[in-house]
Amino acid sequence: MNNCITPLNKFLDVIGKNFLDNLVDKYNSDYKVHKLTTKTHLMYLLYFHLSQKESLEDFVTDLESNEGLKKILPQISVSQLSRKNKDRPYEIFFEIFQHLFSKLKGKVGLRKALKEIGSVKIIDSSTISLCLSSFPWAKFRKTKGGIKLHTLYDLNTEAPENIIISNVIVHDKEVFDNLSLNPSYTYIFDRAYIDYQKFDDFVEDDIYFITRSKSNAKIETVRTVKLTDKDKKANVLLDATVILGKYNTEKRMKHKLRLIKVKTIDRDGNDKEIKILTNRFDLPAHIIAQLYKERWEIELFFKWIKQHLKIKRFFGQNKNAVLTQIYSAVVLLLILKLIKKQIKFKGSLLKLTRIIKYSILRTINSTFSWENWIMNS
Repeated sequence: MNNCITPLNKFLDVIGKNFLDNLVDKYNSDYKVHKLTTKTHLMYLLYFHLSQKESLEDFVTDLESNEGLKKILPQISVSQLSRKNKDRPYEIFFEIFQHLFSKLKGKVGLRKALKEIGSVKIIDSSTISLCLSSFPWAKFRKTKGGIKLHTLYDLNTEAPENIIISNVIVHDKEVFDNLSLNPSYTYIFDRAYIDYQKFDDFVEDDIYFITRSKSNAKIETVRTVKLTDKDKKANVLLDATVILGKYNTEKRMKHKLRLIKVKTIDRDGNDKEIKILTNRFDLPAHIIAQLYKERWEIELFFKWIKQHLKIKRFFGQNKNAVLTQIYSAVVLLLILKLIKKQIKFKGSLLKLTRIIKYSILRTINSTFSWENWIMNS
């Protein structure tokens, strides 16, 4: 490998040289390593996701025949790369992901629409199926395997803040205790996370939430609120103070919540009503209804990474290799978002990704800047 510099090398500058050096020291991840160092391994993975290779064999063949790639990355075998995916701690890539999110958060001011609402996070999970014979540690049913990506998504930065990966058999509610939830923040989630005891805890800890009621929930109405014209225009049908749970039972909540009923349209074009529960009494009903709709943003995130990054087919079979592949994919996503933010790129993230993808191996000079390079690509 020579000293040819390309935009692929500059990905590491987005992360930060000192941070990467400290991370290598922390995990002692380059001990007796001469060729496939942590930084080189990371560059392999970033190129792997960006170029959307179908297999490690495809990647190594590219490395053997692509003259531009040979100038940046050392020649390796499939077994060498597979072994590093298996053995180098996935926590390294998780920490890079967390570091990049912090950098993105620091560069994004609070969106105008959120100034009176505050920080809003979305919680949801997405399942990735695995072949049980190849991934026995991810057992779900007798013949099926899989993992879940339990994700805390920040609405302001439009990026994942945290991702906890578990076997698919782990229920979503179990993850609540592993996510750090902050007072005065608002968390949006679906019915899979409903837990009356947890809701009481949220009220007492000043943690706001917005969720959807289950159809069989026992709800006692305490009082109703007159709807405003804006509420009615947003198809709000009811705004009420309620108590959840059957009277005189342990499952009954101690604290009152707010129930907002909204008319919407299902996927088949039919009218339906949904019941939204929240402990935010300070916002108009139509704002609460709109915030719940924002839950769709996390679905778009899951769709994007599954379509444009390599996290549906895995090229290492132990858990460390799978987590390394997923977290390195999120690292690439956040690098792209940081570049987009830095240069104030007006196009979509996908357009920016394609521009970078098709010119990632071009040689650059010492006056390189992402803005000039992308505008001239």
